[in-house]
This record gives sequence, C-alpha cells and structure tokens, in this order.
Amino acid sequence: MMAHLRVAMLTLALTACSSETALQPTGQAPVRFVVPSAVLAPPQPDRGASWLSPKAANSGPLLYITDFYNFDVYVYSVPSLKRVGKLTGFFEPEGECSDAQGNVWIAVTGDDLMEEFKPGDKTPMATLDDPLGYPVSCAVDTATGNLAVANIFGYSGAGGILVYTHARGTPAFYANPNQFYYYFDGYDAHGNLYASGMTSKNAYALSVLRLGKKTMASLSVRDGKLYFPGTVLWNGSTLVLGDQQCGGGTSSCLYEASVSATTVSVTKKIPLAGSCDVAQVALQSKELFGGDYEYCTRVKSSRINRWAFPAGGKPLQSITGIYDPVGAAITSGN
Repeated sequence: MMAHLRVAMLTLALTACSSETALQPTGQAPVRFVVPSAVLAPPQPDRGASWLSPKAANSGPLLYITDFYNFDVYVYSVPSLKRVGKLTGFFEPEGECSDAQGNVWIAVTGDDLMEEFKPGDKTPMATLDDPLGYPVSCAVDTATGNLAVANIFGYSGAGGILVYTHARGTPAFYANPNQFYYYFDGYDAHGNLYASGMTSKNAYALSVLRLGKKTMASLSVRDGKLYFPGTVLWNGSTLVLGDQQCGGGTSSCLYEASVSATTVSVTKKIPLAGSCDVAQVALQSKELFGGDYEYCTRVKSSRINRWAFPAGGKPLQSITGIYDPVGAAITSGN
C-alpha cells in the first residue's frame, strides 16, 4: 500500500500506502499512505539545473507535477503530456494550486514555505514562509485571490489552514478541533473552503471554513465512505473528493458530492482504473490529470495519467519518466 506522507528525515508526504497505523507529528505525517521503509531508498535530490522550453509559456495550458522523491517539479503541455520543462532545487515539494492569472503555487514541505511560479519562469516570483507547520497543499479563491495553505500538522501538534489575504503578508490561522491532519483543500464558487484530512485516530475527516466564519466545522459524509484523503476541488455546483484508498483497497478514485449545512452526500463514484495512490489531480476541459505511484502490484512504474471526466475509468493516456508524483496543477492557457 502507499502513503505519501512518508517523509525522509522530517518529511510529510501526501500519499497513502503503509502498513503503519499511527501518524506522529514528531516524525512523519501521511499525504500518501506510507510505503514500508524497507522498500524505499532515501530521496535522491536532483542537483541539475532547471530548464523550460522557450515556447512553453505561450503554448497553452501547462501541467505542473511535483516529484517528492527527486525534489523536482515537471512541466508538461496540456493535453499532449509532452514534457516541456523541469524545475529543480526544491526540498520535498508536494501539493499545488493555480490562481486566476495562471500562476502556480507549490507547497515546499521540507522548507516550510510556499513558492509561486509564473508560467515559463524558472525562478519563483514570490515566496511565503509558513510560521506554524508543514505546508502540503493549497487552494486559491479566484474571487479574492486569497491563498489557503493546508498544514498537515503543526510544529507542536495539530495542523490547520493558513489563509494569506491576496496571497501575501501574514496569514490567519483556522482549524477544526475535531480534525488533526490537513491534506488537501479547495474553494467553492461562494468562497467556502473545504479541507480533507484525518482525525487524531486516523479516520477520514472533512472540514469547511464558511465565508466570514472564524472557525472550521466538520462535515459528515453520507452515501459513501472515504478512507484516505486526496484531492479537493469544486466543479460547477459539485464538490469533488479524492480517496487514495478507494473502498479501502489499493486503487484510487474520486467522488462527486452535494453539500448541505452539515453533510456532504456522495452522488457519483469516479473510478480511476488500475491507479495507485493518486494524491492530487487537476481538472481541465473535462479531463483529469495526475500521477499514480509504482508501489502497487498492478503498477510497474509511476505514471502521469489523463482521464476522462466525469467518466473516469482507464486512462486516456499515460506516460512514465517520474518516480514519486504527488501534486498536480494546471495553468490557464494563453
């Protein structure tokens, strides 16, 4: 099984494969199900230079995929999945998000910071320090430009959400006392923020920070069960939630759900056939893009996949050449 909060040293990965049961803030926190240490080699930082095709910034939407193991972020054209660049020099990059201008934010978990990249640039245009914990993912409110960063856990205990007004300055902290770990987050069209995670006893948890509120509230899941937190995104009027351990097994899937005051009700299951440990996906023009991990019996090598949405099923396209994919974000086209 998998589990990307499998951090070397003090790492916190967002994937889900592990035989271990308890997650400890002092050691590792799962964004991916933890792979047994006997199977994994230590991370291998890429010491090479960043590169990007000169035409990348003007060629349409770009897909950014983080590689936790190699400390890289790979850049692909959409929908062809042709590699057009690689950004190096990160320390344990994980979840990502993009804003209304098409810029991409990357959670650099090992350095406790967020970095913002303009499409086509090899160096960050902005950096935000995380003063409270370990950032593993993010979401941008397209109406306000506010950046919501998920801390899987804090320096001294539970995690939470940091909201940076206009994606700058000192953040405001929000949390739900019933949720300990925070994995992925996403805004809806009304400025409400949803965050997937786990309780202190490792049960799936989902919280909402409603617009104008000062604390987060729990949402119960009806008509379905999620096992390991994954993607959180909003599509039209529907919340989409990822499960890295669909049905408690090794494959991943997504669920569409409707939202009420205190519950989310699953309305559709979206299978990702043959997948393993899909931590985060990005949605573009009725297609999903994301990576799955090689430590499953049915997956011979890690891949970047393109699936139909909302049909799911077998990938429309798969490419290899990545070791440990976690985050996924797509820039706006030019």
